[in-house]
Amino acid sequence: MSEVSEACGVFGAVCSENKPVFPYLYWGLLSLNHRGQQSYGFTTWHEGKFVKREDLNLIPTDAREVERLARALKGSVGISNARYATSGRSGKRHLQGGKQPLLITSKGRSISISYNGNIVNTDKLRIRLRKEFGRFKTDADTEVLAKQVLLSLERSGSYESAVGHVLDEVEGAYSVMILDSQDGFHAFRDVHGIKPYCFAKRDGVVAFASESPALNINGFEEYEFVNPGELVSVSLDCEIRRSQLRKPEPALCSFEFAYFSRPDAVLNGTSIPVYKIREQFARPLLENYSEKLRKNDLIVSMPETADDAAYGLHEITGLSWERAVRKNRYVTRRAFISGKDDRSEVIDKKMNIVASLVRGKSVAVVEDSIVRGDTTKINVGKLKKAGATRVDVYVTFPQIRNPCFYGVDMSTYGELLGAKMTPEEISRWMEAESVNYQNVEGLVKAIGLPQSSLCTACVTGRYPTPEAQRVADEIRAKYFEGVSEHGKRIYERRAKD
Repeated sequence: MSEVSEACGVFGAVCSENKPVFPYLYWGLLSLNHRGQQSYGFTTWHEGKFVKREDLNLIPTDAREVERLARALKGSVGISNARYATSGRSGKRHLQGGKQPLLITSKGRSISISYNGNIVNTDKLRIRLRKEFGRFKTDADTEVLAKQVLLSLERSGSYESAVGHVLDEVEGAYSVMILDSQDGFHAFRDVHGIKPYCFAKRDGVVAFASESPALNINGFEEYEFVNPGELVSVSLDCEIRRSQLRKPEPALCSFEFAYFSRPDAVLNGTSIPVYKIREQFARPLLENYSEKLRKNDLIVSMPETADDAAYGLHEITGLSWERAVRKNRYVTRRAFISGKDDRSEVIDKKMNIVASLVRGKSVAVVEDSIVRGDTTKINVGKLKKAGATRVDVYVTFPQIRNPCFYGVDMSTYGELLGAKMTPEEISRWMEAESVNYQNVEGLVKAIGLPQSSLCTACVTGRYPTPEAQRVADEIRAKYFEGVSEHGKRIYERRAKD
């Protein structure tokens, strides 16, 4: 169980015949709350103006609060966002300023923007855009992206030309949706398609989402994907216009398959749900570690993203899979957003071991990934305390040695256990008998896509965009020469506004 977060989940819809959009937005965004839990927001277009509602924390589920939102958010077209900040500072004031969707106005034109991802060349763009727009109101990269879109529109006049310019100028991962006061609804995706993005049309409604379950819950059974480098525009009567603006260079985030995406999601280029791919992660693990697995009496998994791989390992080995590690679903404070001082306590309170199932046993622990390692270390200790005689950890995702600049909150070498230790050193630190990682070949084979169409930068150090590669190489050299990063996101070189 990783202690990391995705940047955002996005959902938007256009309804014809004055059908209210809010029910689609609400259920769609609620289905994506796993992708962002620090803030949420909704924007609709009604009677010639934008209507916004937003707040920090989880999307509300209290019936009275949902009813208040429904009464306020009238209109037949809207966008929404569930956010976790991977750009900018994370104090309450800055989180308030970074909530999405973000509304920006320039020269009589207003756009509301919601996006999932992270911009790598934020500072270079910010300096350039400041000359056109003056001071920035937030330190979030959403404002940078929105102002780049507005500037491109002012200079080109059409969305096709403007978004083409954005694709050329903005480096990073971005699945974007825009409501434009003059020109309706638009969605586009970076040329690498690093973040997932899909859409569907049914019964006079067109909807867009980060993941397919957000469409399914709204009654869409069939869906398509926004291609990398593509603009999809939707008129208010739900006519769709697709424009492939730049040649796709696919690099879908491989970590989506191991951790972020819902198990019932289907991602670009694949034809089976994510949970089936996670089950397939078990086969290369068995091929590489069959001798060690013979020493184990049973399998346990770190719930819940490792459960499917554990089931797969159970199926092909015949070892009993015992759900001996149980998560308290009512401990909602996520470990990755806790402070360093109380993260361990949160993890400890969140997990319980059924001691009778592991006492006197040699245990194979299936883990989805190891980033900082806090969760795994604590649970290995709890298994030992519960009486397990041996604990071997099998990790479905390869050893993470490099930071991510595309919207996963692991952007410094200093926070990555795999950048500092070998598997043998990690196992000693965790007090496990062994830590056994998936290899890259096994990961790619299980996913079923060519490695050339996946982003594996956090494992291989090979980034799909040039600025990310440059920064990673620069900071890697400094870090391993002993220069501290002081915990800052290392791609952010803020100039004073």
